[in-house]
Amino acid sequence: MTPAMTPAGATHAAGAKLPAGARDAVRGRLLGALGWALLIETLLVTGLLAGLLSRQPVPPPPVIPLMVVPPDPPPPPKPEPPPKPLPMPKVPVPPPPKPMPPQAVDLPRPPVNLPPPPATEPPPPVPPPPLAAPTPMAEPAARPAEPVKPVVQAATRPEPPPPPVDTTEATLTYNGRLTAAVQAAFVVPSMARQLGFRGRARVEFHLRDGVVSAVRIVQSSTLQAVDKAALLAVESAAYPAPPAVLAGKEGTYQIWVACY
Repeated sequence: MTPAMTPAGATHAAGAKLPAGARDAVRGRLLGALGWALLIETLLVTGLLAGLLSRQPVPPPPVIPLMVVPPDPPPPPKPEPPPKPLPMPKVPVPPPPKPMPPQAVDLPRPPVNLPPPPATEPPPPVPPPPLAAPTPMAEPAARPAEPVKPVVQAATRPEPPPPPVDTTEATLTYNGRLTAAVQAAFVVPSMARQLGFRGRARVEFHLRDGVVSAVRIVQSSTLQAVDKAALLAVESAAYPAPPAVLAGKEGTYQIWVACY
């Protein structure tokens, strides 16, 4: 029997058995297949390169500029109205003195010079009567006492009253000193400080020799805490001594108490 042969041995045997023309044909087929493989690979590489080159880069997204708008400027602060002038305190004016009616004055009358009486002739002498017996003489009756004439004194005219003293200037000066004393005693409340409150209250009170009474709010500051602080400042202030024309007199005063 003939021993079995492997495929390689078979190939060698077959190659050995192929003729020269068959070998050239097989070699030509292998070279043709190799050429087609090279061509196909060249086409694939060329197409891949063409695709990479033809692909255009994606443009970056457009940049949108941001515009910063400045905030609106704050409105200018409203000007505060000027403070109202303090009214003139009412000063009682004494009524003018009533004219005194003229009084009759008894003036001493000058003595009247009377003419002397006319001279008369004396009568002729009369003979004396015969003497009679002497009779006891009666005691003379007591003469009535003469009435005492009242002594009339000349009436004196009363002295005119002194002219009224003008206290307007002294009152205005004292009113300014009272306002300064009350403002110095005023304490700003904590609520007004936190709110940034600004305002003032008008207070009326009676004052006599440094003693205060009848304290009340005439015009409110629109904040109750400030009104209470203004009343407390009027009651606790150290007031200056009044001028001489106002000493011992009770006056009514109205002042502004400011909270700033």
